[in-house]
Formats: sequence, C-alpha cells, structure tokens
Amino acid sequence: MMKRISTLSLFVLVCLPLGARASLIQGVLNFTGTANISLGTIAFEDNTFNINSPANTQQGGFTLLQGTTGDIQNITNPPDATGPVVPPTGVPDFITFNDPTFSNISITFTFLDPGIDAAAGCLSSPPAGGQQCTPNFPAPSPFNLQNTSATSSTASFNILGIEVDSTTGDTIPITGAFTTPFSNESFQSLLGTVLAGGTVTTAFSAEFSTAPLTPEPSTVVELMLGIGAIAMGLLFRKRSQRI
Repeated sequence: MMKRISTLSLFVLVCLPLGARASLIQGVLNFTGTANISLGTIAFEDNTFNINSPANTQQGGFTLLQGTTGDIQNITNPPDATGPVVPPTGVPDFITFNDPTFSNISITFTFLDPGIDAAAGCLSSPPAGGQQCTPNFPAPSPFNLQNTSATSSTASFNILGIEVDSTTGDTIPITGAFTTPFSNESFQSLLGTVLAGGTVTTAFSAEFSTAPLTPEPSTVVELMLGIGAIAMGLLFRKRSQRI
C-alpha cells in the first residue's frame, strides 16, 4: 500500500507542473529564405522560409522544428517603419509554422529597430572594406550596411516581437536578426539600385531568440505540492518499515 502511495506521489510531482506549463517554445530559431528588397518593401519570396537542419542548428524547443517550413509576412515601407509597428498590437501572425504540432504558435511583429551605422558613411567613395552605412532617406532606415570588401557587402536589420500561444494566450518576448550577404556588390551599388526604383533579390538568414520564461505562480505552487506529496509518501513508507 505504502509503495503505491510513494509511486502516486512521484506521479503527482512529475505531472502537475507539466499540466500547468505553457506550450511556448523557448530557445533559438534559425531559418533561411529569399527576400526582395526595394525602397518601400522587404518582400519575402513566396512568403515562406526554411528552418535549418540538422537539429543542432537550433536551440531549445526549436530543435523540434528543424527541417520544416513556415510563413512570414512582408515588411512594407521600411524607411518610415522603424519604431513601433501598428501600435499597440503589432502585426499578428507575422511568422507562423507549418508543422501541425506547432500550429498554435505564432510570432507577432511589434517593433522595427532603426539602423545603428551612421548615415555619413553612405557617401563613402570609392567602395572599400570596413565602410558602414545606415541610409537616412527620408527617415532612419532599419538597415545596417557594411562592406566586407570593395565588391562585397552585407545588410542586416533587427526586429522585436512576441511569441504567442493561441491555445493558452501565453506570450513571451522574442528578438529577431535578419542578415543578407552580397558576394558581388558593395553597399554603394545596392543603394544605387534601390534609389533608382529597382529591386535587389538576395538570400537571407534569420535568427530569433526568446527571453527566459518565468514560471507562473500556479506552477510553482503545484511543484511545491508535488514535492510535499512525495515527501509524505516516503515518510509513511519509513514508518511502515519500522512497524
């Protein structure tokens, strides 16, 4: 009888916290895709992305999504969109996942960070490695442009968001960093194309990372109850052995 009580107590300890735990994904998510960049839009080709494989390219719960795909919305008017995005709610379902197991998880886009490189660097000539630029037309751009050589460069931008569990209503902050490499163009060349009304098509990689999730008070209480239950079971077992 006491053995059953001890076993039941262990079951309570394990199951109670799990039952209260939210299904939000924590960790680091890496994915890739293709983007079309113009003066007014960052358009993701087919509005899809591929989550990197193998699993060790992901961290935490995101390892379960490796090798799958997701959907992502375009970012419109990026030169004027730095700062809060459609306050106060942001853009719901900015990122969703096609794996049915995670259909209840999405990322809301809330803030587009302005670039941190000086606008003065955009006038550098001729192109050379190490030059940096954040365009300022007509407002601070989200892009950080850097020349890796006279004929190659990278562009990056950062966003803030909220990961949402539609089943429980739980949320957690998440940050995202997008990077696009240009192996055959300086950022001066890229700016020339975009300012002339053209579009630059490039592969991109993105890394999203969650903040630590603090256990809810109810979860902590249930954990304490579980520990108490197993302690009582062990106490009763010792007493029965003495008798």
